[in-house]
Amino acid sequence: MSAAAQARGPQGPLASLNLTNLAIRLLVIAIADVCALLLGVAVIGDGNWFLGLTIIITAAILSYVNLKPELWPVRWMTPALALVALLVIYPMAYTLYVAFTNYSDGHRYTKVEAIEMMGQTLYLPEGEASYEWEVFRNEAGTYALWLSADDGQQFFASPGAALVPVTGDVPEAYEGYTHLEGGERFRALSEIQEMQFGPDDNPVGIASRTQAGVFRKKWEFDAAQNALVDRETDTPYFADDTTGLFTATSGETAPLGYWVAVGFGNFTRIFTSSVISGPLARVFAWTIAFSLISVITSFALGLLIALILNKGFTGVRIVRSLLLIPYAVPGMISILIWRGMLNPNYGVVTTAIQSAFGWAPEWNSDPGWAKVAILLVNLWLAFPYFMLICSGALQAIPTSIYEAAEVDGANRFQQFWKMTMPLLLVAVGPLLVASFTYNFNNFLIIEAMFGGGPPMIGTSAPPVGHTDNLISYTFRYAFSAGGTRDYGFASAIAIVIFFIVGALTLFQFRFTRRLEEIGENV
Repeated sequence: MSAAAQARGPQGPLASLNLTNLAIRLLVIAIADVCALLLGVAVIGDGNWFLGLTIIITAAILSYVNLKPELWPVRWMTPALALVALLVIYPMAYTLYVAFTNYSDGHRYTKVEAIEMMGQTLYLPEGEASYEWEVFRNEAGTYALWLSADDGQQFFASPGAALVPVTGDVPEAYEGYTHLEGGERFRALSEIQEMQFGPDDNPVGIASRTQAGVFRKKWEFDAAQNALVDRETDTPYFADDTTGLFTATSGETAPLGYWVAVGFGNFTRIFTSSVISGPLARVFAWTIAFSLISVITSFALGLLIALILNKGFTGVRIVRSLLLIPYAVPGMISILIWRGMLNPNYGVVTTAIQSAFGWAPEWNSDPGWAKVAILLVNLWLAFPYFMLICSGALQAIPTSIYEAAEVDGANRFQQFWKMTMPLLLVAVGPLLVASFTYNFNNFLIIEAMFGGGPPMIGTSAPPVGHTDNLISYTFRYAFSAGGTRDYGFASAIAIVIFFIVGALTLFQFRFTRRLEEIGENV
């Protein structure tokens, strides 16, 4: 082919094929980008601008990767990259953002949304028209009320329509509506007490099982004062944009606040509030102890069993299979079974100890024994894992080095500590680090055993237990029904936990690198 032909590029069917592929690629990318843009805009319109921007930015980055020829080898990873961005990076970034806000119960909405929601609250003013009511329902399931005022006037009220004057006794049926009595009336109460009847600007609502009345808006926002005014008492509640509260001069706050940035306020609370820092320090100490003891005991027991099984004997495979049962059974089932066996009233373990010694530990109520119980159950769950990995690591160690050690006069104890352990830790060291991190964040056993209990004295809203670790402690602040769901503060604790685990992991990896150096010299 001549130089001129090469300069002109591919000709004929090949050029047409390349153009077709390019057109299809551009069309697919354009469709994906439009869908991502529409989805992102819709999410932003719902108020979640953080997720909406993440979707749009992720789509833009993936489009760039698929359009840039130099990045085409990466394009096969774009679905995974999109999932990482939406399922990993976004939750991390959102948690970081929430940690600097007061997002919690009573502060879940923006200021505008909070004002709008408060404006929907109604009250029945004193002296306003009061009615006795009877409920009617038509075939379409629409409810209406027959209202009887104290002065003898009567009205028929349907949702969104003007009151219709009526006379006489309450009929069995009226204008296609049927009168509900007895059980039907009682069952309808749960629905109609949330409804409004009559004109929208002057609605009638249910006040009790027999009384109804003309309701008024309880809260109105006064922009000049930047305050919500309680029309029932004419009390202004001034907006405080630093705390996200509507506060009256008396110090009383409105039932609903709003979402604002509080800077490092949540982090400051962790270390300065005695109500928080005191229990948190004890929880942190227990979390470290639980993680370390769990790793050490499960590794020691697993290694001991692996050494015994490594010698080989008749039926060793059956024994090894039986020892894997705790690892094969789902953890939740094992924990619930153990909780039943440790029950102070009828648990088989507790009753056996009681029969043998005349005394049994109070697993549920004594803080020390509760921690021992959790450590024992976690040992039961974890030792088969370390038995497996230690068995494999032991079989990988060449027997020739032991023969050489025996020639040099090393006894069994010296061979184990000077040769087996260093070589074994080189193989299982990273797994020990991973196990420590897992136990540091082990929520299942803490919650399933005793729910973090027994409770610490002097803690409330939410209650903190002696067996709570940092994860369960954070969970109680974010989701526990025992106190205010403080998502901002829980996010701050989660970030602190992240840095703690990161620091400990880095230290442990430095330690395992040291073990590798020792192993190389064995």
